[in-house]
Amino acid sequence: MKPVARRVIAAATILGFLLPYGASAASKTSHCFNPGEIEADQAVRYQAELMVVSDTCGTEAYRNFTVHNRDQIVAYQHALVEHFKRDGVRSPQTSLENFMTQIANEFALQTGRELRQVVCTRSADFLAQADSLGMTQFRLHIAQLAAANADSYRRCK
Repeated sequence: MKPVARRVIAAATILGFLLPYGASAASKTSHCFNPGEIEADQAVRYQAELMVVSDTCGTEAYRNFTVHNRDQIVAYQHALVEHFKRDGVRSPQTSLENFMTQIANEFALQTGRELRQVVCTRSADFLAQADSLGMTQFRLHIAQLAAANADSYRRCK
């Protein structure tokens, strides 16, 4: 395994311990999602991808993003906690930590299959956008991602 991938996996594991709140394992296997929960799931996925790409490319985009968006990140985590509680998960916090680690590991494995330079060149706009996203822009971006990916979720009626 590449040194960068090992660091990302370790960072993802550490991230789980730093999160103030939590939810569950693979959200796509949960019963159903309301619109806010779809957004929360997309936000967690966005955050995990950003963490991996930022670490791979040696940028401060992830750190800057989490500093600027901490309150909204926590709100999305709360939404997933409630989602997984509703689904009957016994330990929502541990499950969210595991879920985030799993997503980060998947991104790290995908990223590790390519040359670092290719990943960083392809991701330059993504990193620049994330680095400058404030809370309002982040919420709008996640709402757009949720709308674009809504068909991949089983929606609550």
